[in-house]
Amino acid sequence: MITAMQPIGQNRPAIVVRYRTMLTLWFAMTMSLLMWLVLIRVVTVTSTVNQKLGLLLICLSLVPMSLSFLVKQIVLGKAIQQQSPASVQQPYVVAWALSEASALIGLLANFVAASPYFYAAFVVGGLGMLLHIPQKKHLLAASGQEF
Repeated sequence: MITAMQPIGQNRPAIVVRYRTMLTLWFAMTMSLLMWLVLIRVVTVTSTVNQKLGLLLICLSLVPMSLSFLVKQIVLGKAIQQQSPASVQQPYVVAWALSEASALIGLLANFVAASPYFYAAFVVGGLGMLLHIPQKKHLLAASGQEF
């Protein structure tokens, strides 16, 4: 938190470090989605195709991705209201985890139901990850600085 004695620009190096850390975490989580796709290509599916279960799982993958936006907005709003830049990373990590959960449901659709449309859940998860790219403006707002 910035005090009256502290110049506004003094906190900027810490913001840059936090932002780089968040970008690194985001990149790692996004690459894990690609690793799951590689796993699907390497491991052969031995189960029989179950269209209904596959469709149910793919539709279910929309739930965590939708929740990721709601949770991120609520927790990020609290971090900004409390002027706590250290708390800005938490809603992003939760949003990324929920987006990855959507892709993991696609992995489940592939291995359990042998659904040929498993990639739809990966698209949903990947879209969630792309929409949750860390933004420096949230860190600046939580630190009381203008962006």
